Formats: sequence, C-alpha cells, structure tokens
Amino acid sequence: MKRIKSRVISLIIVQLFLVVTFVSAQQTEDPKTKDRAEDVFREMEEGELTLRFINALTGDYVQGADVTIAGESHTTDHEGRVFFKADIEDGLVTVTFKKEGFITSEFDIEIMLGSVWQNRISVSPDMRPESIRIVLDWNRRPRDLDAHLIKEGGYHISYRNKRASEDGAAQLDRDDTNGEGPETITINRVDRDGIYRYVVHNFSDRSSSGSKDLSNRSRATVRIYGDNRLMETHRITEDRRGTKWTVFQIRNGSIEVVNTME
Repeated sequence: MKRIKSRVISLIIVQLFLVVTFVSAQQTEDPKTKDRAEDVFREMEEGELTLRFINALTGDYVQGADVTIAGESHTTDHEGRVFFKADIEDGLVTVTFKKEGFITSEFDIEIMLGSVWQNRISVSPDMRPESIRIVLDWNRRPRDLDAHLIKEGGYHISYRNKRASEDGAAQLDRDDTNGEGPETITINRVDRDGIYRYVVHNFSDRSSSGSKDLSNRSRATVRIYGDNRLMETHRITEDRRGTKWTVFQIRNGSIEVVNTME
C-alpha cells in the first residue's frame, strides 16, 4: 500500500512539473526552457522520450551523430535530438554516442517513472592526447553552478577567478549561469608533479551553507574526458548539506575520487 501511495504521489509531481514547464515556456525566451517543454509534450502526445546532445565547448546542438540506445540505432537531428521509447519504468539505459570530430562515449541515462529527467547530454570534441577535459551538467535548478579547477601553488580557474592560466596550460572553455550546463574546463597539459582539485560550487545558494539544493536538486554530473575517451563519470550524492562539492583531485597524473561536501 505504501508503495502504491508513493507512486501516486510521484505521478502527481510529474504532472505538476509538466504544467510548470508549459507555463514557463509561454513566459520566457529561454531556449532551454522551450526545449524542455517541447520534449515533455512530445512524450505526452507521442509516447517518445527525447535525448539532446550538446557540444561541451560551444553549447550548440550536435547534428548527425550516431546514437545507440539499448541496442537500437538513431541519428541526431538539427536540434541534437533522438527519440526513443523506453522498455522500463525505472532504471538505467546504456547509450553510445559517435560522431566524427568528437570523442566516442558510452554512458548510462536514468529512467524515472518512464521519463528522462536529465535529457541534455554534453559531449566532447576531439582533443590532444595529453589533455583532460572536465564537463559539468546539471538540472534547471540551481540556476548557477560554478566549476573550479585549483592547481596547488599555481592557478585557480573559474569564471570568478581566472578564466585561463598565464601559461596557457588550462582554461575555462564555457561558463553557464542559467541552468543545465555545460560548464567546461580543459587542462591542455597536465603537470605530472602537480596536484589539482576540481570543485563544483552552488553559486546560486552561496550564502546558505546548510542548503541541500546542490545535492538534492541539481543532479550534477561530471564527465572526465582524456586519452580520446570518456574516462570517468561522477554523479553527486544526495542528502548532504553544503554549497561546495569537491569531486576529485589529480595527483601524479592520476585521478583520485574525493566526493566531499562543505
């Protein structure tokens, strides 16, 4: 009985979300909100889910990519979209992305109550073998998450510190302040003797240290690209207070998971 009640409540929340999305789309010129409205109403009318693939450096749609979802092949359209029907109500579905000029990637998307709640996926263009690219995606709320890359005894890369190091070894490729991302940092040359920390800061709630919005609302996902592949994916852990998520560090050229909140 409790499980049935929980599912009824969840379905009510979904319906409220659809209404809010529709109203927001009518009142704003924000293209991301309009995209989301189109996607949820296509789901309602056609029963098809949508994934949108975004260039992690530019924020543009990625057209003409080959995408495999649960073994079925698709091609992205002019808005970076593929449409598919999910065979499950809840769980993970494997997706493979391929396009010339981009790094081939395989990752999982989460299906909840038959919907894809985070359907914008940022993918990385090709880069030099010695480089590492870090890409942050998140939900519509909080609006402004900031990525920080701190090299001990060296530089601090972020929108509000320094967008590029003096020696050209690292830069903030893309900043996003209106939700969902991508926010992207590239280390062009990794110092094997250096120590780096990568931190996600909830700038929207910077004055509320007890907030759980970063952990519970953002669904922040960090993807690390290097060696011409998607090396690691990190998703934020829920139900933790704080506005700063230290995701990982790089020491002696190796990535070490930290996953702390403060």
